[in-house]
Amino acid sequence: MLEEAGIVFDVKVSPTDEDLIKNKISTLPYSEQVVHLAKAKAEPVSKQNPDSIVIGGDQICLLGSEIFSKPLTASKAIENLRKLSGREHFQISGLAIAINNKVVHEKHYKATLKMRDLSLEEIQEYVEKDDPLMSSGSYKYESLGKNLFEYIKGDPYVIQGLPLEAIKNFFK
Repeated sequence: MLEEAGIVFDVKVSPTDEDLIKNKISTLPYSEQVVHLAKAKAEPVSKQNPDSIVIGGDQICLLGSEIFSKPLTASKAIENLRKLSGREHFQISGLAIAINNKVVHEKHYKATLKMRDLSLEEIQEYVEKDDPLMSSGSYKYESLGKNLFEYIKGDPYVIQGLPLEAIKNFFK
């Protein structure tokens, strides 16, 4: 997405232990959780790269109060998609931009999606073709996943996990 926007970048993996942080912040509102995690990822990378602009992000797929994390297995992806089938849910992305170990922008962005009513056969076929095992919500919106939806409201880039419009606006 950043390449498409003409933003030159390097990828640096954050040493942040997400699971440890998630346990500590689980009582916060979901919008605060994603921002907190985005900051926790951006800050150590910024500290190690003080002359760089560092973008940290996190995402939650939410149906009611149930969080749909990366499924990791096909059976879990199928289970998740069966729950989401025919229902409206949310993708919430947190963004943190840090410079010289200081967060200069932090915000959450939300998109609403309604999945079509899908048969088990359609779900199984989708999972086999698109392999969404590392995708929040068990679908890759940027790929074949966009065909699963009746409608979306919001920025498609938020659904993909990175609020690109906000990032482009930051660089203006």
